[in-house]
Amino acid sequence: MKKELELEKFITHEVPFSEINKSFDYMLRGESIRCIIRMDA
Repeated sequence: MKKELELEKFITHEVPFSEINKSFDYMLRGESIRCIIRMDA
């Protein structure tokens, strides 16, 4: 039995750093479990 948590299953959104406030909005509205912030140029 593998005792690892597959975090990829919990990623609900992915946003660029320039839109980081969207990730907070998702969280405050209860629409996000885990949001990935991309550090693209």
